[in-house]
Amino acid sequence: MTLRLETLTALGLGAALMASAGAAPIHAQFGKRLTQAVQSNAENRAIQKVVEHENKAIDAALTAKLSSDDKSAGEALYGGLKADGRVPATGVAFKEGTATLTEESTPTLKSMGAMLESHGDLKLRIEAYADDKDVAVARAQAVRDALVKAYGIDAARLQAEGYKKASEQRIELVQL
Repeated sequence: MTLRLETLTALGLGAALMASAGAAPIHAQFGKRLTQAVQSNAENRAIQKVVEHENKAIDAALTAKLSSDDKSAGEALYGGLKADGRVPATGVAFKEGTATLTEESTPTLKSMGAMLESHGDLKLRIEAYADDKDVAVARAQAVRDALVKAYGIDAARLQAEGYKKASEQRIELVQL
């Protein structure tokens, strides 16, 4: 098998090979690093396929026609938002430690979508709270993306913010 120096460099191997050129252990180092890179790449592809499969199931549930119950729930959500300026989005759930929405989130996301469809002038900030700020930011963005994709909500109407808050995993909607 012939590998070009650019390929090896992209795998993080080029500099190590050049530094140890001519040394007998070069083959062992190369083989070990190449094996690690291939395994890591395969693991990442497998994870991505699982996430894509889960997202397809959620997308299918969300794109189903909104029922009168969804619209009623959306109006109740809107009433709470108008009264307090913020409302918890109870029912939005994620896989542990990730920003992957679970199917249990579908009813709440549908009520949010119905509310945003019915009130075209409404602008929201989606606030996510989690133990890790990066996860919180990704969760807020995941909710925003689901609403934009499933209901064609103008992305300019929705802001996504994530906050680190130990032992509190929640999503809140704030009227802008």
